[in-house]
Amino acid sequence: MWICISKKAARAGAQIVRQVSNFADDLGESLIEAKKVFLNDHDNKKNVKSLKIAILGLPNAGKSTLINHLIGRPVCATSSKIHTTRKKASAIFCLDDTQLVFIDTPGLVGRGDVKKYKLEDSFKKDVQHSMKEADVIGVLQDMTNLHARKFIDKKIMSILELSAAETNSILILNKIDTLKHKKLLLEVVKNLTSQEAGPKFSDVFMISALTGDGVDDLRNYFLDSAKERAWDYNKKTYSDQTPDTIVKEIVKAKFLDDLPQEVPYLVDVVAEHVEKCEDGSMNVVVNVNCPSVRIARMIIGKSGERVKKVAKEAEQLLCTTFTTAVRLKIAIPIKEEPLALKKQRF
Repeated sequence: MWICISKKAARAGAQIVRQVSNFADDLGESLIEAKKVFLNDHDNKKNVKSLKIAILGLPNAGKSTLINHLIGRPVCATSSKIHTTRKKASAIFCLDDTQLVFIDTPGLVGRGDVKKYKLEDSFKKDVQHSMKEADVIGVLQDMTNLHARKFIDKKIMSILELSAAETNSILILNKIDTLKHKKLLLEVVKNLTSQEAGPKFSDVFMISALTGDGVDDLRNYFLDSAKERAWDYNKKTYSDQTPDTIVKEIVKAKFLDDLPQEVPYLVDVVAEHVEKCEDGSMNVVVNVNCPSVRIARMIIGKSGERVKKVAKEAEQLLCTTFTTAVRLKIAIPIKEEPLALKKQRF
């Protein structure tokens, strides 16, 4: 589905995207490679600082939502369902001479979840690698989870043991707006910081990743903790993911929100075409490949209403992510017997 945006808005968006994104000459260019090309003397001059922060937590604790607030744009896909984040990704925030690199990790899972949700082989390894890269580990506890108010999960504890001895760990209590009495918060802090043989947190922060409450204080803490060393990314870079990957993950997250139960985990979302236009706007075509006609029809919805809703919401989010006008079209190939392959576009 195409959402019409005025030429004036598109031109304004194009001007912004040239200033804050690093798409360079080719949208398909890997941002990891782009960082090497674009790093210059200014970014690596003396007295610059940087810090790598890994956000660790159970599924749906709010890790991606928090990182999006910390950097000021939605580069990490989020949804109400678990396992939206399936591979680690970095989001970058720069202020003056300081660069913060936030590592968004998949939620910690057991063997049952890996099989049930068909999670990638790298799911657990990504978390472990992130811990070794990080200067600071932020353990995110969901205050809507009664168990998380009393205990640090064993999976989190085992991962923390893999981190380097000099790595700093902090405790971040998320969704504090669900706790109406300050006394409850004090009890939670006492429970989680006084556990025998538990992690030794250097600081405790209370936030709401959804509303942004307390996020500024957390960001300032990271900025103050930055180490004097060269940057890893150019100051215009905000993610180590390619545009294709960002598009794919955001569209899939919207399907996760809108489809029932395990259905969205069964589909394969592919960014078939991502084009940067001369005016700076973007044309995007996404294929959603379904394992059966039944699921394809479920995704399309009555008169195409469901997929149109997802396309509209994803398109709006992509406009915010890339800070330019985006025209998104979702295609759903349908194979019906004895007819040849069909493709419905929305």
